[in-house]
Amino acid sequence: MKYEFIGWCQEGTSDKIWTVIQLRSNINEAKYYLEAIDQYAVVWGRRGRTLQTKVQECRNSEIQSLIRSKTKKGYEEVDAEKLDSVYPEFEEDLQKTAVWAMLKA
Repeated sequence: MKYEFIGWCQEGTSDKIWTVIQLRSNINEAKYYLEAIDQYAVVWGRRGRTLQTKVQECRNSEIQSLIRSKTKKGYEEVDAEKLDSVYPEFEEDLQKTAVWAMLKA
């Protein structure tokens, strides 16, 4: 999996994860990087609850803008190792979502 961003937000009783995973790159065969449309899976939810997913096709700049908006809302960027320590069941919970079939393709 290619994580574009892994965010973790813990405030009060809230303990949430928000991630962006790149599914496919340059699906429109653009000649220039700025025109390239990629496919991403956005996955979010509280630990121990059902994860929500949304698959979308957009430019990398649009995803980066979305990521910036999440960091402004308090999501701290963590790496995959930190994600495993704060949410060891993430991969297992991700497998329960419809997006898992796309990741395996």
